[in-house]
Amino acid sequence: MNIDVKNAIDKLLLACKSAQSVLTSNKKVADITEMVVQDILSFITIISISGAEDRVKRFKEIYLDDSLREINIPNKAKSFPSSFEILCLLDQTLLEKKDIQLSPLYIEMIIELGKYYSFSQYDKKQIDVKKFKDYLKGLNDYLSQTVTNIEFVSQNKNTDNNDQKIVSEAPISELSNSSNKSASSKESEETIEELLENLNQLIGLSEVKQEVNTLVNLLKIKKIREKRGFKTANISKHLVFLGNPGTGKTTIARLISKIYKQLGILDKGQLVEVDRAGLVAGYVGQTALKTKEKIDEAMGGILFIDEAYTLVKGGSDFGQEAIDTILKAMEDNRENFVVIVAGYPEPMAEFLESNPGLKSRFNKTISFEDYNEEELFEIFELFCRSNDMRLANNAIENFKKYLKKLVENKPKNFSNGRTMRNLFERAVSNQANRLAQLTDITDDELNEITIEDLDLPHIIIN
Repeated sequence: MNIDVKNAIDKLLLACKSAQSVLTSNKKVADITEMVVQDILSFITIISISGAEDRVKRFKEIYLDDSLREINIPNKAKSFPSSFEILCLLDQTLLEKKDIQLSPLYIEMIIELGKYYSFSQYDKKQIDVKKFKDYLKGLNDYLSQTVTNIEFVSQNKNTDNNDQKIVSEAPISELSNSSNKSASSKESEETIEELLENLNQLIGLSEVKQEVNTLVNLLKIKKIREKRGFKTANISKHLVFLGNPGTGKTTIARLISKIYKQLGILDKGQLVEVDRAGLVAGYVGQTALKTKEKIDEAMGGILFIDEAYTLVKGGSDFGQEAIDTILKAMEDNRENFVVIVAGYPEPMAEFLESNPGLKSRFNKTISFEDYNEEELFEIFELFCRSNDMRLANNAIENFKKYLKKLVENKPKNFSNGRTMRNLFERAVSNQANRLAQLTDITDDELNEITIEDLDLPHIIIN
């Protein structure tokens, strides 16, 4: 998984869901999210010289929720996305006075996805870069012809419309360099102190914060001793993250990658997130090549392997080939390559015991505890504030009771922060369906989530 692609797609699809409420009064209008997903899949097909079907399949598995994976490409992939026309129209009319801007999010997503495929060692030989640039240029041309009164500011990259036009016309290598310079500039502004402050401001994770602060202090002192010519103890930079889903493991890994860069331990400090599907192929010899490509992508930064225990399945499974390739890279590139493995505590213990090389290289473990009800409430409130929304006063007490029951009776698939995100997204959808029936919607109604919107049937609140 490429985190920049994931973030861009998640932002776009969440904005589409929010905007869909504007269209619900007309039942003849197709679901805008479905149309956007169809056009994304068509884009992948258009730029693929070969392997389009497999690429689309992998994209669905990695980046789409279960509810969207059944969406298929129309019989003929369109060279221009019809959904983009609707996004532009919504930006100009119904959403003109809202904070939501759909068309720049679509362009940002196309840029990130096209860049990823164009530079991926696994995909780039099968990608037509010219078609990617032509597709992007078509979006910007349409935008410049039809939109004149919208300030196109990307939520994440601070890129205006002129910048995007320049990007679409630039050589693909310049596009990448421009993006890297922007990211590098942003990172250079964050000092160690600022990064640690970001860490300490995260909700919960008290033990994790203490462990990371201790690790940073150890590495700081090690650097000082090296500069003064004293002997230093060997401190492993590779880490094991133990915890359930949604406990902030990827967020912490991203912060550590930046901290390592600022300490001079890593050259680039990027985080490359993968799972078994991103490392293991189905034929002899291919797994080593696929894994090596991810290692090369992460060189100078951190390779973050989620659910790493799935690499160990016994028998003639190719996961062991991936493990051997990673261990060799860790041995050959001790100074500029870091690996973090993550997963549930018990399977990860078995994973580390399965290979002496794993156990010796991963001797530092950080445990991520589940969030308690107060922390879950803070996370939900953070989702609300980030979207200019709030819980109704009469919903707060009942919601807190619900969270207490939820923590006491956790389902097997409980995923902490992700559960709160899913609850928030469902509440926004329910609110949209409720408000769409009204003729006159006040600002308070637009920004308020009621207990009915939360729809909490799982656990009975006494």
